[in-house]
This record gives sequence, C-alpha cells and structure tokens, in this order.
Amino acid sequence: MPTMYDIYDVMLLIPLGLLGFYWWRTSEQKRIAIAGARAYCKDRNLQLLDETLVFKQHRIERENRRPSANALPSRLDAPVKLQPRRRLCRVYEFDYSRGGVDRHSGEIILSGYSILRVILHSEVLEITNYQ
Repeated sequence: MPTMYDIYDVMLLIPLGLLGFYWWRTSEQKRIAIAGARAYCKDRNLQLLDETLVFKQHRIERENRRPSANALPSRLDAPVKLQPRRRLCRVYEFDYSRGGVDRHSGEIILSGYSILRVILHSEVLEITNYQ
C-alpha cells in the first residue's frame, strides 16, 4: 500500500531542503575561501596559520561597474555613467605570519563563489581587489 503524504509533511520537508541547500552552498564558499587564502599567502611568502578560516559576517558591498558595451554612449566624448550595484558578501577571517613568530589577521571577502578582495591587517594595511 503506497504511503500518502499530506501538506504538513511537505511543509516540513521544504525548510529542511532549504537548510540543506544553505549548508551545501556555505561549505563550498568556505572551501573556495580557504583555497584563495592559501594561494594568496603562498604568493606573498606568508604562512597561513592553522589552515582555517572563521566566518565573520555578512556584508553588503557596493560596486560601481561600467555598463555593457552595447549600452555605451554613441559619442566618444560623452561621459560614461557607472551603474551602482549592491551584492551580499561573506567575510571570513584568517591568521597569517610573516616569519613564523608573529601573528596577524586578514580577511577574505567573497560574493557568491568569487573572491572580491583580500585584506591583510599588520603594520601597513594591504588590500588586494580582484574585480
């Protein structure tokens, strides 16, 4: 005899499915952030401490981007207006070392599955944009 599901069973499965999808997406973003921080530290001869990242916060980043090529003005001397865009980003924090004895913190900011910027906090603030 087939089992019948009522609306309450379906209403219970939808939030569980959304929760599973959120967990899968955030774990994939964290994996990309770890790989990005590891490659960034390796390129600058830094040591990524503990090989871990910690989720810090969600942030809305504002970006001014150029319009597409077919939306550019027809006159060459006409100014190009930048189009503001906002996007939800995830900020991860990591620790790194320059010589193995000191400990500094850094941040890596992701939008979706792409890295927007890496920020190193030390004596001099270093920001690298990937846009």
